[in-house]
Amino acid sequence: MKAELVEKGEDNATFVVKGANTGLLNAFRRTLISEVPTLAIHEVYFYENNSPLWDEFIAHRLGLIPLKADYGTYDQNTVVSFSLDVTGPKIVYSSDLVPSDPSVAPADDKIIIVKLMEGQRLRLEAKARMGTAKEHAKWQAGLASYRHVYRAEIKKPEAVKAEGGDLEEIEKENKSSAGLSDRNLNLLKDVWENDPEAVDLKRNEDQFILYVETYGNMDVPTIIKATCDVLEKKINDFLEAIP
Repeated sequence: MKAELVEKGEDNATFVVKGANTGLLNAFRRTLISEVPTLAIHEVYFYENNSPLWDEFIAHRLGLIPLKADYGTYDQNTVVSFSLDVTGPKIVYSSDLVPSDPSVAPADDKIIIVKLMEGQRLRLEAKARMGTAKEHAKWQAGLASYRHVYRAEIKKPEAVKAEGGDLEEIEKENKSSAGLSDRNLNLLKDVWENDPEAVDLKRNEDQFILYVETYGNMDVPTIIKATCDVLEKKINDFLEAIP
């Protein structure tokens, strides 16, 4: 199996994966979405809250703030505390959370928690622990999706042009390792539905477009490594269970 990086953003990446199958790609996708362990706030103790939002609402917001931490430096027994003591008038952001461990921090400093008016105060302590999205979505590290690589043989160019297709662009994509883009693939599917003889869509059975996105808990290379680590452990556990 080979993987080629075709596009990379700040928190996402797209790959062409060759020599794989849907079973392997789906196992990777499901593991990344639901079984990569991350830290998230799980318990909140309120000492004072006369803000416009009730305790449970704020606790829910805190739990959904992605937390960054160095991968491999925490385990199931890790607990990181955060303190928050803010008096209005002020917009309370995720950056106002003070961690007990400076190596752990919100992935985004500008996530709004609540807006305090004059005389309002929010004072609390929150505890983060490790978990996975199988337990709750707040521990989800990111998402992944995949599809086959497609190329097309245009038999009726006028039908493609009528749908707004760019023949030169489609031909250029046909020659690329990633094949047709999502836009042109959808456009050509519409053309085919209207006239099956206008275009011949060809699917590469062992070539896939794999899209990976992280929510900020870790970068793209790290979330891929973490996913592979989980898969490797599950395979080893299975092999050890065989008599």
